[in-house]
Amino acid sequence: MATTLQAPPIQAGQIIQIETQRLVFDDENPRFYRLNDASSVDAVVAEMLDDESVQDLMLSIGSKGYFPGEPLLVAKRGEDAYIVVEGNRRLAATKLLNGQIEPPARRAGLVRQIRDGAIATPPTSLPCIVYEDRRDVLRYLGYRHITGVKQWDSLSKAKYLAQLKDAFHSELDRPAQLKALADDIGSRPDYVAQLLTALQLYTKAAENRPAFFGLPVRPEDVEFSYITTALNYRNIVDWLGLESKGDFEMPELKADELKKAFGWMFSKDALGRTVLGESRRLSMLADVVKSPTAIAKLEENSNLDEAYLYTDGPNAALDKSIEQALEKVKVVWDMLGQIQELTQQHLAQAETLFERAKDVRNALRSKLED
Repeated sequence: MATTLQAPPIQAGQIIQIETQRLVFDDENPRFYRLNDASSVDAVVAEMLDDESVQDLMLSIGSKGYFPGEPLLVAKRGEDAYIVVEGNRRLAATKLLNGQIEPPARRAGLVRQIRDGAIATPPTSLPCIVYEDRRDVLRYLGYRHITGVKQWDSLSKAKYLAQLKDAFHSELDRPAQLKALADDIGSRPDYVAQLLTALQLYTKAAENRPAFFGLPVRPEDVEFSYITTALNYRNIVDWLGLESKGDFEMPELKADELKKAFGWMFSKDALGRTVLGESRRLSMLADVVKSPTAIAKLEENSNLDEAYLYTDGPNAALDKSIEQALEKVKVVWDMLGQIQELTQQHLAQAETLFERAKDVRNALRSKLED
């Protein structure tokens, strides 16, 4: 049974004040992974301002001052700078308040309003504990954000696991790696492998040039949990060329199929709709990808419901379509007794339905007689 991740001992160190000008955001932070450029201060600030907790922090610091009881955990970068490994939100809130960084234009009004309403003077230095290397804090991040109260989303968790693997378990064979990572986060090796596989699929798509295979997909459009859920379906795993849902090395990955999957799951039309729609429809997609006929139909008209009708072959699709038509006609018949005000439009539609039903009947009769 996997053990819950225990907080690794943080070495008792002196808390020192460091000027906020010398503190920089951690571009390796797992939460920034979906950003196009995590080294861009503007991109990081925009991402964190979209998280209301940063706004709440600004309001709190502006009204009550900065609470020094939880120091930032930082690692040295060169002679004069420090990477904030833990505490990037607090750093962003402070720098936005003291004017050392400016918000994106779409958030400028909100930040200006919070600055103008501030009572306390925002600090220009923050309490920190300094470590020689980011690696020294890495396991603490897992305790705080995997099993702790401030949990990351599944993409951030996957990126963190990849960092742990490279930093601490790179010399182990694959089964031992997965066991060690599972022990690190209090989970199962198969779950760890599935997250790493989903991360590799995301990375392959995001780092393709052009990004996401040139599809109209932005990092924020990608629901990472859809990828991890899709890996639960054997048909999808096989179609992508993976050995299993834990095949994160994926030597036989089919790039064309991955492009199709991202297009169906995340590419949006003019109304903001995707072909997949909801994650619960992944079971339908799994049936579609096992049928060349259904895949061709989905590529032709981007309609998952219609493509699904072809998953058992054209004959089965015809059977299902006729059954559905009969069910709908029965609904119409049952409603006729309840509607008091019938119109000429109803009659015209019924006549059209009658003529089309005759056409279907005549076409079937003709084919059977031939």
